[in-house]
Amino acid sequence: MKTYLKRLLIPILSGLIVCNFYSCDSDDEHTATPIAPILKEIKFPSENDIIPGQVAQINGLGFAKEDIVYLSNATNQKEKVEVTEVTDSYLKFIVPMEAGGEYTIIIERAGKQTVLNGTFKVPFVVPITDIVLPSGNVQPKSKVEIQGKGFEAGDVAVLYASFYPAGVEYNLPLTLNEEGVEFILPEGLYGVNSIMIVRGERKSNLGTITIETNVGDKLGGGVVFWVDATKAHGYIVNMSNIGTGTEQFGPEVNPSDAAGTSQSMGSGYTNTQNIVKKFNALQGANNWPEWQGVKIAAQLCLDNSVTEGNAVYADWFLPSREELIEVFKVKSLLAEKGVNIPANNYWTSSEGDGEAGWSAYYVNFYEETNIVSEICSKSGWKIGVLPIRAY
Repeated sequence: MKTYLKRLLIPILSGLIVCNFYSCDSDDEHTATPIAPILKEIKFPSENDIIPGQVAQINGLGFAKEDIVYLSNATNQKEKVEVTEVTDSYLKFIVPMEAGGEYTIIIERAGKQTVLNGTFKVPFVVPITDIVLPSGNVQPKSKVEIQGKGFEAGDVAVLYASFYPAGVEYNLPLTLNEEGVEFILPEGLYGVNSIMIVRGERKSNLGTITIETNVGDKLGGGVVFWVDATKAHGYIVNMSNIGTGTEQFGPEVNPSDAAGTSQSMGSGYTNTQNIVKKFNALQGANNWPEWQGVKIAAQLCLDNSVTEGNAVYADWFLPSREELIEVFKVKSLLAEKGVNIPANNYWTSSEGDGEAGWSAYYVNFYEETNIVSEICSKSGWKIGVLPIRAY
């Protein structure tokens, strides 16, 4: 009986072993099951490094050459993008020309998708390439040509500068030409201007152009009295003195309480700010009754305001000694341009050397051509105030 059972079991076991080894059931044949791409250490590029129409790079581990890339926006609209290069550590693709805003990035491989952690931010820019701006100064009210690729009909050039009044910018329609675009400068623009191209909600900064200025130009709320060698930067004098002809610089104080001013070109604005700040601090600490409600020379300049059309120029200051001397040098030309500077002594924002607490410099405008500039008592003298502004 035992011998019979052994003879029966041996063929059965052998069959099972053979069947298992050769996978008798064809339905059990092994196939790989796709899984979503496993991607690690993902790092998106900065928004400042992304330009529509150009290549963007995502760093990370686990990319494969068969990966398909989609951009998905806030409304879950997906767009397949062109992949240009893939390695184990990064993937490059072309950002669509019309892209702008925030996107999620989806990687698809073998029909399975993975959404990358993070946000891919594309700036709303106008994709202009091969830009060539005028290399030298351009003349006021002249035609300006800009070379470049990617301009479209309807694009607008916006010109702006920090020395224009708050909210003032110039929107100029563009005309397409073979090399790029051109536009005409309207009256009122001067100095170094930034150029921004606007197309709907998209904007791109192209750089700057310099609109030449010259002494005697009437612009920016007054008349230009000094320009630098490039004719790009300079100073503008108010059309007349302000206040009365007998204004005080401020109180005489100890040298340690001086504002710490300079006589040099370019120091007037800082001088003025420091003088007013120091005066307010001393008045608050000492409560001098004779200075209650009194506007010192520097404050009068800061409060000065000139309106031309819709533009309000409010960035005036008391000139330094050297700045006011430059006004004196061209006072005859300024008079021809309509600037009214009555014969008087005028305050500068430059305190006297050494004993700076009690004195400040003035410039004598009674003189015809001889330059006279000395120190005098800050409170004992009552003389004129003439504001200027810079660009």
